Amino acid sequence: MLIDVYGKLIREQRARRGLTQEALAGKARVSRAILSRLERCKPVPVQSDTIDRLLAALEVRPALDAAALDATRRLARLEQEVRRREQRERHLRLALELATDGASAKAKVAKARERVALWRAKNACSPYYIERWSTLLAKPPRVLAREMSLLGEWEDALFQNTPWSWAWT
Repeated sequence: MLIDVYGKLIREQRARRGLTQEALAGKARVSRAILSRLERCKPVPVQSDTIDRLLAALEVRPALDAAALDATRRLARLEQEVRRREQRERHLRLALELATDGASAKAKVAKARERVALWRAKNACSPYYIERWSTLLAKPPRVLAREMSLLGEWEDALFQNTPWSWAWT
């Protein structure tokens, strides 16, 4: 991913100039924690202007070739697809549990409803997802399980904004 390319470049250039992370972070007006994660090539959501400020503070213009960028983008897309499939698989396993284990299904659904209620109270999620999950979670566990396995085109978005994440963390 690009984070690997930029993280290594920033780390090497900072070390070459004898700067500490604190000094570079201050000069670039970015968090030292973000800089540290970038340098360790740890995935971190970062705005492009953060990287731009770090490179400007180091007076570096990266020379990234088009083939490397294309390969990096392809790799990022593949990694995203793997995460999507893993999320889908977790939800399908959960749907199977809801359909077959009536004793624990009600408690699990109640906990998911609490999560959606928290989203609603804190405005922490899109109203669409809140409404969609509320509608699904109002159904009996076996019906909910069936619908979770048949969500169609919205499945990926719903599964990224899921009230079930506590179930597999």
